[in-house]
Order: sequence, then C-alpha cells, then structure tokens
Amino acid sequence: MTAIPINEKIPIIKGLNINNQQLNEAEKNNKMLLIDIETSNICNLNCQYCFRDVYGGHIALKQELPLEKRLELIRQAKSIGCETIKITGAGEPFADKNIWPMIELSNQLGMWVLIFTNGSLITKEVAERLYKMNVSLIVKANSFDEQKEDKMVGRKGYAKIRNNVFDILFEMGFNKTIPTRLGRDLVIASINKEEVYDSLRWCRKNNVFPLFRPLMPIGAAKNLKDWMIPKEEIKQMYEKVREIDSKEFGLSYNLTLPYMGGIWCRQLHYAIYVNILGEAYACTGSKKLLGNFKEQSLAEVWSCKEAKRIRDTPYESCPLRESYWRGDKEYDCII
Repeated sequence: MTAIPINEKIPIIKGLNINNQQLNEAEKNNKMLLIDIETSNICNLNCQYCFRDVYGGHIALKQELPLEKRLELIRQAKSIGCETIKITGAGEPFADKNIWPMIELSNQLGMWVLIFTNGSLITKEVAERLYKMNVSLIVKANSFDEQKEDKMVGRKGYAKIRNNVFDILFEMGFNKTIPTRLGRDLVIASINKEEVYDSLRWCRKNNVFPLFRPLMPIGAAKNLKDWMIPKEEIKQMYEKVREIDSKEFGLSYNLTLPYMGGIWCRQLHYAIYVNILGEAYACTGSKKLLGNFKEQSLAEVWSCKEAKRIRDTPYESCPLRESYWRGDKEYDCII
C-alpha cells in the first residue's frame, strides 16, 4: 500500500471510518473513497485565516456549478467507488439551500455525507433533520474564549451562537454513536495554541472527533505570519498531546502530521477535490489543475496520468505545510 497504514484503534468520525483493508482494495482497484465538494461561495463569517478566500469575497459566483451538475458529480463519484461526500466550502454550506438535495441524493445512493460548518445556521429543527439523514458534522471551534474566537472568524457574537449549537447537537445525540457523528474543527495558531491540550481533552471526554491542525498557508492565512507556528514547536505540541492521550485516555499511536491525535490524512491517495467552479484538484492545498468537471467526466479526471502519479507517490506528512516550513517560495500540496 502506497499510503502508510492507519491506526485503526484511534477514534474517528462516521464517514472517515475506513480501515486498512478498504484502503488496500481501493488502491488495487483504482477506487476513489472520498470526494471533496463545495457548496456556494456564500458565507456569513469573515475568517481571518480562510483558505477559501481565493474568490475575493463571500457572495455567490456567476460561474458556480448549478445544482444539476452538482448532483451529477455525486452520481459519477458513486460510480467510481466513492463512499463519502465531504462538503468543505467554498462558503458556509448551510447558507446554500442546494445543500439539501445534495444530501438527499447521497443518501439515496447509499453514501455518507460529512459537512464542515461554522454551525451558526443550525437550529434545533435543522439538527433534527440532519440527525435523521446519513450526515456527520464537523463544527468550527478554534476557541471557547468568545472574544478570541470572534476575532479569528471576523464576526462579533459568533462564538456564543456556536456554543449553543454544540448544546443542540449533544442533545440530539450526534456524539452518542460509535463512531461519533460530531467533530470539532480547530486551526492551531499562535492566538489559540494555549488551549489546544484542554480542547483535546474536551473532545475525548465528549466523544467528539478532534480535527486539529496547523494553519494551511494559503488564501488569507498567507497574511498571518505572526499566527503561524514553526514546525518544531508544532511537533512538541503533538508529542505533548500524544502523552496526554496515552496517560489519560489509553490511546497509543505514532506522531502524525498534519493532524493531531493520531488522525490520518489520505486525501492524496484516495480522494479528489472539485471546487464550486467545477475545477478538480488533488487537494484544497494544490494549485495544479487536474481537470474541469464542466468539460470532463469525473472518471476521466480521476484516471488522468497526473492524478495517478499523485496517488502512487508515498507521503508521510502534508507536502504543502512541509514545503512552507522549509521556506520554499513556491509551495504546493503535491510533489
């Protein structure tokens, strides 16, 4: 197997609960397991570190894939083996009414949906609807210090709303399943690094999947040099978390990058990313265009020579962050 085998004992979120046998079979059969899809560029926050600010604002774009093309993208993903639809932006997914037919079709095809959200538009009614569907949620929560979080996301009062949403999701039972259906999205930066250890403990104690990682040095984050943390300090933090996990929660694993807590990243080996314009890349951190869904089928993009080369290349960390940490002037998530 090209990718380093995952540690199957580490708690994961429903939708990413893939084992090594599945990874092996996917590699042998040229099967795509995950696809990153964007909803509209509309967003109600203005995160200072947003890696998807490349469109120059947070309003809908004229060239966005219409609903019909998004649904066709999901159907085609299913046809080449995809089991999980990962909705990662471009804006706030629940600000786009078209997210619902996307979830419904995925469910009909037997696929799981994993949604990254800031949570601010999730009411009790929305949570009830989502709970009845095959959906997991990863909610933005960089800090429980309301002033700090509001500063990071560029909206006063956001953190208080988000905290209430966690209460709603807990009450609904998103964190009561094994694997859990609830995750916490935390970007590690100088502004919130002192909270990381207790944040990890909060996740472990509440059966919440911790998706903790350093800033991705693209988009708006490129302007936040003082928020970036050097690699050696990041590794020290990860080792401290590894010690906490071992002593307090009985979890043993090797240090992993870029995700904290023994969590694996297999984006480059088993997934593809198609943005709201239909452009396909190996990862959100890549500038190397593999194809365009407006002009090609997903199978053609997945099977192109460059996509195959990327999947056949061993990776032990995040090439994008490693390149940034080395001080390269031009960096990308693929080598």
